[in-house]
Amino acid sequence: MAIDRDAVQRVIELLGASQAAEIEIEEGDDSIRVLRSVGMPAPVAAAEVADAAAEEHGPGPLEAEEIAEQPSGGMVFVSAGLVGLFHRGRGPEEPPIVSVGDRVSSGQVIGTIEALRKLTDVVAPVAGVVDEVLVDDGESVQFGDKLFAIRREG
Repeated sequence: MAIDRDAVQRVIELLGASQAAEIEIEEGDDSIRVLRSVGMPAPVAAAEVADAAAEEHGPGPLEAEEIAEQPSGGMVFVSAGLVGLFHRGRGPEEPPIVSVGDRVSSGQVIGTIEALRKLTDVVAPVAGVVDEVLVDDGESVQFGDKLFAIRREG
């Protein structure tokens, strides 16, 4: 396996911009895993080959059950399921998929997160109205960051 040093550097930068302890990115049979060492300010990288099945189109949509937080008042927060760059559109420089006031259905794509140039869909976990977009387009996000507030319908 030839390791793309630029890809490793981008993973290190993603980890450095977050508070996560580690990050692992898989592409086909290749995997890059970066761990933050205890007591060290900068992360230390380790690359390895994974025996995972090849995914030609990158990761699929984030599962709504894993990324939705439901506070009281009928508001649902959609959170990032991975570390990367948040895009309101289908990718960088694309127009927003949804805006404040738009009605969305459960499972509808409402944004994307880019990690190592692979885009992962962010989906609405419930039907409702987009009440607030909590992250700017192109902003770095980490696992658990709130991206959208959706006012549940019904």
